[in-house]
Amino acid sequence: GKKRVNVKFFGHVGYTADADTGEWANTFSLGEQSIFITANITDRISFLGETTIKFNDLSGTSYLPSIERAQIKYDYYGKHSVLIGKMHTPVNYWNDIYHHGRLFFPTIGRPKSFSYLVPVHTLGLRLQGQNMGKIGFGYDVMIGNGISSNDFFKANSNLSYMAAIHIKPISGLQITTSYYKDIIKGNMDGLHSGHGHAGGGDYDGDVDYQLISQSIAYFGERLEVLSESSLNFNKTDSTGAVMNYSSYLYFGIRLKDKYVPYAFADYLYIDKDDLHSLTTNTIRTGLGFRYEISHLLAAKFEATRDMRYHVNEDDYPEISRYMFKLQFAYGF
Repeated sequence: GKKRVNVKFFGHVGYTADADTGEWANTFSLGEQSIFITANITDRISFLGETTIKFNDLSGTSYLPSIERAQIKYDYYGKHSVLIGKMHTPVNYWNDIYHHGRLFFPTIGRPKSFSYLVPVHTLGLRLQGQNMGKIGFGYDVMIGNGISSNDFFKANSNLSYMAAIHIKPISGLQITTSYYKDIIKGNMDGLHSGHGHAGGGDYDGDVDYQLISQSIAYFGERLEVLSESSLNFNKTDSTGAVMNYSSYLYFGIRLKDKYVPYAFADYLYIDKDDLHSLTTNTIRTGLGFRYEISHLLAAKFEATRDMRYHVNEDDYPEISRYMFKLQFAYGF
């Protein structure tokens, strides 16, 4: 039978050289260290847990553990399951497929949208179906504590809702589309969002937060393509509805099984009238090289350029910034 309990460990260490003349010009950094546990409790019931130890920027001096996922899954019929617990919100391919182990990331870091738009976690109940029919149809429907909650308390009575569908018509290809809705009571961010939050300053009214996302992911033997985009509608009594959006494109080619040169472009726009997220208009482009030393160790190098543009007249000046990054990501 299956191994009942499986424990894995993932982590990464990195180096960044920043062409900007700020005080962070050259620095080594220890990234998240992640303990990943899967267990088969019965033939139909399984558990997945992921706890990371990561830098706690609030104190500036310490690393703290964080429970990123703790979910129980019950396969109740055929290819249909119900899950309960803390999960990655399956709004796009990246957030659903990759966990906190950078070993499996195609690049060094996540797209910019994860810092602003993507509701990274939801604590709640999820219905799931997978790999149905010739096109590999799948669905996810989830209800739970959303953006303004933490892991044991929701600041208001509104739950978040999301629905996603995907197809896997050929090997290596997945096309996903999703819709997510939450009422952020009092414009309050909790622990479950990656938001560059509270851009509205003193605004403490409710925010009707809606997110439409799409992903096209193809990871074949030679070619790797990932396209993800999101449209975010934030509605408040103060400014009405505003629209934010993000777009991400990654392209890689595998050479001799171990070497993957790649390129990516990452665009993020947050409207100047948005009262929830910090206003921004940036594009990051990068060239990289990934060397998969083994299936448990990868080295990645990236050269990136960040361009930041005006959103309105009173805003920051245009900035162009170059960075060089090196990362070793491991697992065992």
